[in-house]
Amino acid sequence: MTAVIVQCRLSSTRLPGKALKNLGGRPILAWVLESMHQLTADAYYVATDEASFPELAPVVLACGWECFAGPQNDVLERYCLLIEKIKADVVIRATADNPFLFYEAARALQDEYINYSKFSSCDYITWTGLPHGSGVEILNARSLLEAKKHTDSPYDHEHVGPALYNHEESYSIIKIPAPRRWNFPLYRTTIDTAADYFRAQTIVQQLSDGNAPERPYTADQIVSAFQNPAVSHPVLCIPSTKKGRGTGHLRRCLDIAKKIGAAVYIPENADLSEVKELVTQYIVSGLFPWQIISMLPVQGEYSLIFTDAFALEETLAEKLFCAAPLASLDESSPYTGYCDYILDVIPSVKNTRLVNMSEPEFIELPINKRTGEKAASASDFRNILISAGGEDPADLVIPTAIEFAKAGKSVTAIKSHAEEERKRISGHFSSLIKIVDPFPGLREKLASYDLVVTHYGLTAYEAAAAGCAVLLLGTTPLHVELAAKYGFRCIPGKITAATLKAVLREPDKLYVQPVYEQKKKHVVLGDFVRQLSYGRRFECPVCNMPSTAFDEVVARTSGRTFRRCSRCGILYMSWTIDSEDTSYGKSYFFDQYRLQYGKTYLDDFATIKAQCVRRTSIIDLLYHRKLRSATTPAILDIGCAYGPFLAAAADAGWQVFGTDVSPEAVEYVRNKLLFPATCAVFPDFNSFTEFGIVTFDAITMWYVIEHFRNLDAVLKAVSGMIKPGGVFAFSTPSAAGVSARFNRLKFFEESPADHYTLWEPARVKEILAKYGFCVVKIVNTGHHPERFPAIIKHGYPKKSLMYALASAASLFFRLGDTFEVYCKKNS
Repeated sequence: MTAVIVQCRLSSTRLPGKALKNLGGRPILAWVLESMHQLTADAYYVATDEASFPELAPVVLACGWECFAGPQNDVLERYCLLIEKIKADVVIRATADNPFLFYEAARALQDEYINYSKFSSCDYITWTGLPHGSGVEILNARSLLEAKKHTDSPYDHEHVGPALYNHEESYSIIKIPAPRRWNFPLYRTTIDTAADYFRAQTIVQQLSDGNAPERPYTADQIVSAFQNPAVSHPVLCIPSTKKGRGTGHLRRCLDIAKKIGAAVYIPENADLSEVKELVTQYIVSGLFPWQIISMLPVQGEYSLIFTDAFALEETLAEKLFCAAPLASLDESSPYTGYCDYILDVIPSVKNTRLVNMSEPEFIELPINKRTGEKAASASDFRNILISAGGEDPADLVIPTAIEFAKAGKSVTAIKSHAEEERKRISGHFSSLIKIVDPFPGLREKLASYDLVVTHYGLTAYEAAAAGCAVLLLGTTPLHVELAAKYGFRCIPGKITAATLKAVLREPDKLYVQPVYEQKKKHVVLGDFVRQLSYGRRFECPVCNMPSTAFDEVVARTSGRTFRRCSRCGILYMSWTIDSEDTSYGKSYFFDQYRLQYGKTYLDDFATIKAQCVRRTSIIDLLYHRKLRSATTPAILDIGCAYGPFLAAAADAGWQVFGTDVSPEAVEYVRNKLLFPATCAVFPDFNSFTEFGIVTFDAITMWYVIEHFRNLDAVLKAVSGMIKPGGVFAFSTPSAAGVSARFNRLKFFEESPADHYTLWEPARVKEILAKYGFCVVKIVNTGHHPERFPAIIKHGYPKKSLMYALASAASLFFRLGDTFEVYCKKNS
C-alpha cells in the first residue's frame, strides 16, 4: 500500500499559522495537497498534531484528504503511528509549507523507487538539486518503523527522513542528481518566513495574476517565475516612518516597490500618522497589499535591503547589515560603516562622509512643464501651491497660506487631515485658501501652478524643473544653507507680510535652473535599486571571514566598496555591483589587453619575458642554486597565461610547470612552448596527478594573487606545496603607490573588477608570516613620475628637472604602482 503523507502544524515560530495563510485565494496547505494529488497512491493523509487538528481538518477534508493527529514535536512518531494504522508499505512524504512542488519530479521518483526495489532493497530515495521546497521523499514504511526503534536523536524524530539517511550503514539510501530541467538548487520555493511568503505571492502574481490556478503549476512554470528579478533577487525597502521626518521617505519607498515589486517594511508601531492613508493610496494605484510587511528580515532572505531612513539607529543598522547587503539613500547617521552602498540624491552642503554615488539626476523630473511666460511682477502669480511635505512637522503650511491670503492671493495648501485644518482658517481668508490632503502624482501637477512654496527637498527640484517659480521655507538652519547654495530663494522661519512682500517684489529671483537637468539624462531610482540587488558582498579573502562594520570603509566608487580588514589589515573589495565574475577567455588576453596597452598579450610577450628574466635571476639568488644538488629544481607558475615566465625560467635551467584558468592560454603553453601545463582553478587541482610532483622548489604568481576570492585557501595550498627553504614570489598592484596616495578615488575607481585584494608593501610580512613564509625581498616597480600631482598640474616634460626629481622621489620613497614580493618557506 502506498500512502502520500503531508506533515503539517500551525505552531511555527517563524511564520505562525503559515499552512492556512492565503495564497492566491486558497490556503497554502490546499496548494500542497492539490500538487500531491497528482501522484498515484492508495491513501492521502495530512499528519498533524492535536492542537492543529480542529483548524486544519476542514481544509483537509474539503480537498478530499484524510486528517490524522499525533504528537506535536515527535514527527517521526506521528508518521509511524499513521503507518501502523493504515498498514502502509511505502510513504511519499511532503511538508505543508511547500506550495510549489515539482509533481512531475515526484512522479518520476516513484518510478525510480519501483525500479530500484525490483533488484535490491530501497529504504529511502530522493532527488538532489531540486529547488529548496520543491521535492519529496519516498520511504520504505517498514524500514522507517524499524529505524524509529534504534534512534533517540531529537533531529531524527523532528525531521523523519534523517532516521534513515543519517544511518547509511543500516539502510539503503539513494540520492539521485535531478535531471537538468529540474536541477535548480539555488532556487527557494518553500514558505518558512515572511520573506518566503512574499516571494510566493510574487510567484503567483507573476504566473497567474495573483490567483490560484485551476491546476498546479508545472515545474517549468515555477522555474520560469525565477526569471522575474522580483522573485530571484527580492528587495526590501525600509523607509523612515517616524513622526517629524515627513512622508517623503515612505513615498519614495512605495514608488520603488510599485516599480520593481519590492517589499516595504512598516513596523506595527510606526508613529507617522499618514502611513495608513499613504499606503491605501498606493494600493489603489497598483501596489499589492502583501508588499507591505511588518517583520524585519533574518539572514539570507533578501538580495538587497534599501533604506530611506534619514538616519539609521545603530541597532537597526547592525541587524540589517547581518541580514543582507545594505544600500542606503541620503543616509545621515554616523553608522554608515554598516552600509555596503550609499547613494545621495538630494544635494547637500558638503559631504564629509564617503558615498558611492552622489547623483541628483535620480530625482525623477516631471514630464509636464509650464508653457506660459515667467512672472514679471507679483500680480502674475495667480495659482500658488504651498506644500511642506505630507507631515509639515514645523507647521508652516497654514500660517504661510494665511499670509498669502492677506496679500490677496488664492492658494492651494497641501496638509494632512485637511478637514480639521480648514477650521484654522477664519473670515474672508477661507475663500482664498483651498486645503487638500496629500495625494499621489503631485510631481506631474506642479506645472499648473505659477509659484510653488515648499521646503528644501525633492518637491523644490521638481517644481523648478517644471518651470515654476519656487520659494523655500527655511524649516531649519541647514535647509536655509542648502537653499542658498543651490540658488533657491528662501525665507528663514515663519513667513511675514513684510518678508512676503519683499520676495514677491523680485519674481525673477524665484526661478531656478537645476544644473543636472541640463544633462537631459533620465535615471529612474527604482531601476537603479534593481541593479544594486544583483550586487555581491565579499568577505575578507585572507581571513575568510564575513565583513563587519569594524572593517573600516576606505573607499567607495560608483560600483564598488572597499574595506580594510580589522583582523589582518589587508584592503579588500567588500561589495561590487558586478553580478558575475570576470571571464578569462581569449578576449581577456587579446581584446581587453589591447584596449589597455595598445597591443595583445602575445604582441607584448617579449617585453613581459624580459621582466621575467629579471625575476628569475632574483629567485635563483634566493634559492642558492649553485650550492644545491645537481637535480633540476621544479617551479610552478600559477596563472601562467601564455607562458612568458615559464619560458624565462626554462632558459635559466628550471623545470617548469604552469596552471591557468584560460583553456586557450594553456593550449598555447602546451602546443607552442611545449611546457607541461594544466587548465585548473588553483588550488582545486592535484599536482601529482597532473605533473607527478607533490612539492616544488618555487611557486610564482605574477599579477595573479589579487584575483583570488578565497586567498586563505590559496596561501595554505601554496605553503603546503613548497619545500622547506623554497621560494614563493608574486607581483601585484600597490595600494601605497603614487596613484593610490595622490589620486586615491581614481585608484579605486580604476581597480579592475576581479581584484579582490589590494596589497600594501608594509602589510606583506605580517600576512605571509601566518602561512609560514619569511619575506626576504620586496622590489618596488611600476614607477610613473607623470602621475605626480605637480607634474600633472604644470605639465613638466620628461627631460625637465622637475620630472627627474619626481622620478627620484618615486624610487626613494618606493612609490611605484606595483611591487614584487620574494619570500622563503620556513624550514
